[in-house]
Amino acid sequence: MRKSHEILAELNVALEQFATAEGEARAALAIKIKDLTNELNEAQIDEAARRAIANQRTLSPQEKRELQHFSITKFLLESRSDKLSGLEAELAKEGEAEYRETFGKKGEGSFLPSFLCRDYTFTNATEANYGKALVTEGQLNYYEALRNAMVATKLGVRVLNGLKGQIPFVKGGGATAAWYEEESAASVQKPTYAKYLMKPHGLQIIQGVTYDLLNSSNVAIDSLIMDDLRKAHASALDAAIFTGSGSSGQPQGIIGTTGVGAVAMGTNGGALSLDTLVEFETVVGTANGLFGKLAYVTNSKVNGKAKTTPQIAGYPLYLFNDGRANGYPVEVSNVIPSNGKKGTSQTGVLSSMIFGNFEEVIVGGWGGLQFIIDPFSEKEKRVIEFSAHAYHDVFVRRPECFAVATDIATA
Repeated sequence: MRKSHEILAELNVALEQFATAEGEARAALAIKIKDLTNELNEAQIDEAARRAIANQRTLSPQEKRELQHFSITKFLLESRSDKLSGLEAELAKEGEAEYRETFGKKGEGSFLPSFLCRDYTFTNATEANYGKALVTEGQLNYYEALRNAMVATKLGVRVLNGLKGQIPFVKGGGATAAWYEEESAASVQKPTYAKYLMKPHGLQIIQGVTYDLLNSSNVAIDSLIMDDLRKAHASALDAAIFTGSGSSGQPQGIIGTTGVGAVAMGTNGGALSLDTLVEFETVVGTANGLFGKLAYVTNSKVNGKAKTTPQIAGYPLYLFNDGRANGYPVEVSNVIPSNGKKGTSQTGVLSSMIFGNFEEVIVGGWGGLQFIIDPFSEKEKRVIEFSAHAYHDVFVRRPECFAVATDIATA
């Protein structure tokens, strides 16, 4: 694969030539510009992934064995009074250093470095007293478990963790070819391209744990706490990917991305049918986006309704059959809205659905986890409240590869 700077130089030359080209030469340059743009974005993804891997600290076998002694319960208990000790203190220092290197400033709270989330294996062991080596291994680490818990990764979304700095991509296009009569000039339409910078957006996950639970000194509690954290983290990432608003600190998700195709059920919304299912495919195909890992994603209300709605009245073949619709896989996530309004429909009755090639979505992750401990807000209930902060962004590379409906009636 060529380097991004080499591709960018060729793309800039092609854009300059396109401005004055005519006829077949202009059409050929339009195709070349589109191909170069796609190649440039692929190179940026590859280079970002390579940098992330290079930035990851490689642990020795001895260090990996030592990580088996790490306890999230001990980490939280000692963080509340800012008196971390032992392995937890060492890891917090490394996490703080990683945060400073990633964001260029000192952060608040306690930190877990990204290599811990990558290499520490959480288990369901029941051996008591944190500090002892965990007695079983084999479950997924935090990052792997997070990816597996996300509906978006099942659909094919690409995840890049361990990023540093801003990651540039190219968005835009509009290169067109035009016929013209002899002795007349075609109108010059210069395509517009803009740089999109993936950058970290802060995600806060709030969780409460009782003192009694933390003081139980059972390593099984580590798995319980991190499993709850992972599920909340995965749900928030799915929501950002599918429905992120692009404002108030959120990444921009698929539904609100400019250039995504639209499928309308009716003036006041309407029920899903075989015709409207096929229309999703038609909209994406008309925009030349019908390639890659194509699938539908919607919520449980649409899923339940579609699994009981015949494609043709009187025949036992339904809109959704065995996890597929119109020949494509269907995934279900309740972060997909079910409270939409259109026309005279009452608020809270219309659902959304997305169809497209989810490989065209890139999710970036920066650093490890940052913890802010609050031992006071719920002290009467003997609860320690903590917030875990992660940093992500979402980039929809080719909006034309997606079609969205926001007015599906399920009543």
